[in-house]
Amino acid sequence: MNFTKSLFIILILAGLVVAQTTVNYNVALYNVGASFSTRTVDDAAFDPGPSGFGSWDFTSFTAGDESDFVSVEYDPAIPHIGDCAETPNYILYYFGTTDTSEIEGWGFSKVDPGYIDGLGLYGTMASIPPGTNYFLWSFNTSYTHANTFPIGYGDSWVEVTAGAGEMGMDLISVEYTYEDTFWYNADGWGQIILPIGTFDALRVTKRHWRHSHSDHWLFGFDKTEREFTYTWLCTELGSAVSFKGPTDSTGGMPDSTFTTGKLNMQIANSALGIYERDVPGTYGLNIFPNPFNSAVRIFVGEGLRPSRVEIFDINGKRVQGIEGSRVREGTPNAEHRAPITEFVWTPDESVGSGVYLVRATIGDGQMTTRRVILIK
Repeated sequence: MNFTKSLFIILILAGLVVAQTTVNYNVALYNVGASFSTRTVDDAAFDPGPSGFGSWDFTSFTAGDESDFVSVEYDPAIPHIGDCAETPNYILYYFGTTDTSEIEGWGFSKVDPGYIDGLGLYGTMASIPPGTNYFLWSFNTSYTHANTFPIGYGDSWVEVTAGAGEMGMDLISVEYTYEDTFWYNADGWGQIILPIGTFDALRVTKRHWRHSHSDHWLFGFDKTEREFTYTWLCTELGSAVSFKGPTDSTGGMPDSTFTTGKLNMQIANSALGIYERDVPGTYGLNIFPNPFNSAVRIFVGEGLRPSRVEIFDINGKRVQGIEGSRVREGTPNAEHRAPITEFVWTPDESVGSGVYLVRATIGDGQMTTRRVILIK
């Protein structure tokens, strides 16, 4: 290897060192009304690769369960909010659909602004399986964290959480306590490639240890579970992607070399107005934010010419037509080459909270429908 080539490689490596990713706090992600959508793929096959510099492409994952989240104002009337040991300042209403059920509820977090700490996830879940009453809730009684923004390559911190919960089926109710310890390490940096764009990101490994205990006279238990998760953080999206391995209950620390696990990635984020590209050849209909509380943006594309967009309630009654509300045609970002038509629905005071159907009728008579949730 000659001197010139060696110098060239050294300069490249020096440039990589200088360009290491740093993730900062993005307040826009937590404004009231901000929303994001995620796709969850069970048993996804993906190789996270070694630590250090990398490029991770998630665009091949096009199927899975999708969920919508929206930040809402603090309201003491929200179920179980009084059980939080810490006062949350960021609340998510979430709604997700799977092959067999619908799941909704509230997620509470506290932003210091430091690393975002979950304060518990509350809500009722649909019958699993149908006909069986199922209820699960838990809340954290205490937690500590040791990292604040900005987060850089090589940073590490530990989070400790203690809490309690209750789970039940039919007439049986089992109370339990748990302790969680999370070891974080920002071990990678580079770029993630998502359907909604390419972003500079940090890869953070998370080793999770949980000890759960119940003194129930019949269904008491004492168990320890361990998991390993890769998470990709970026300033624009926050936690953009996570890839979690199988739960280990046999002892020791979980293996970090898994390549099959649960993948969760963002496919939309209203704070930046970015959303997943429609699949070519389909009548795409995207709605953001969803749920919403004042106005919702409706995108039809790519390149399709809708003759009208209508709103119906869940009983099929037409609530409103918004043929005249088109505000833009163009390319919202570099990932969208063909024109996308945007509509805005601003419900009047007579329209109450609930689930509504948005139906777009395309010029050739084709129709496509998606659900939207209004929260007032």
